[in-house]
Amino acid sequence: MLTPRERFTRCAFGQDVDKLPVQCDFSASGLQGFLASRGVDRVSDLELLPFFDNHVLYAYMDGVTLRLKTCDYRGEHIIYDEWGNGWDTTQDLMYCTEPLDSWEKLESYTFPDPDAAGYLDYTKRLISEGYARDLIVTSYHFCTLFERAYMLRGFENIMMDMLLESDKANMLLDKITDFHVKLAKRYIKLGVNCGRTVDDYGNQTNLMMSPEIWREFFKPRLKKIHDVYHDAGLPVIHHSCGNITLLMEDFIELGINVLNPVQPAALDVKILSDKYGDKITFFGGICNQTVLPTGTPEEVRAHVKKQTEILGAHGRFVIAPSNGVGKDVPLENVEAFFAAAEQYRQL
Repeated sequence: MLTPRERFTRCAFGQDVDKLPVQCDFSASGLQGFLASRGVDRVSDLELLPFFDNHVLYAYMDGVTLRLKTCDYRGEHIIYDEWGNGWDTTQDLMYCTEPLDSWEKLESYTFPDPDAAGYLDYTKRLISEGYARDLIVTSYHFCTLFERAYMLRGFENIMMDMLLESDKANMLLDKITDFHVKLAKRYIKLGVNCGRTVDDYGNQTNLMMSPEIWREFFKPRLKKIHDVYHDAGLPVIHHSCGNITLLMEDFIELGINVLNPVQPAALDVKILSDKYGDKITFFGGICNQTVLPTGTPEEVRAHVKKQTEILGAHGRFVIAPSNGVGKDVPLENVEAFFAAAEQYRQL
């Protein structure tokens, strides 16, 4: 019998597995609610392990990223991360400031240091306590390229920058890329066994930019980050919400092993599976926009079965919600997902 680490890694590389990997990630408030229902006060992914056969632990950067993921708000309404972005603690992962909304502010701006002391203490803990022996402990490149650029500049500003101020946009994106390349190298030295980048390129119906713009500004930079992990022989997960169908060939060319979250309300999972299911592993696919929050437990179970049959047709599927389960999902639907995932993961 394979360990979760072995199973996920083999699935990521398109190798045979004994059964499909499973994962249930939550938003911070969703996790807090679920754990409270089980009598657990501490908000942590580690506390979820006794309740479900999760395969992946995320090595969050210490500081605001870890605080956002564990509801460690300390009574503060806005908390500021190492990039100078403020985050509204009354909502899950909602930034609310743009520290470089004018280029004049660049002169006094200090980019964060990926080698800062204490920055990866949580990662060190996961490794030293042995979680990486049997589980996937993956890096967590939060808001990697496009997301960080628009959080710094503002969404409209960075979109216009790429068209009218390309030199400045390239300079900013190079700085952000350099940070993540160095961070990836540090993660590997500490002993993670997978890489993960987070950068949303799609909305509910299409890309947020043309494929040509994405290929010019983001594809080569994403490759630099992923190459650090691939050169170390590790698989790479890329998270991109929305309808990113037009980038699938590019993702495969980049060597992305696992695509998350595969939102069925935003794209056609049958087309994705038929065209690309033997070339990339899908991670997600269980709808948390409609089915999990509003369906009945019976509808949840039927949906898990259907999605697993479609997305798991080539054996490259991690059964998981299509984004973290929010506090709007009834507990009986979470339990229905747990049970159905366990039942239908058998190959």
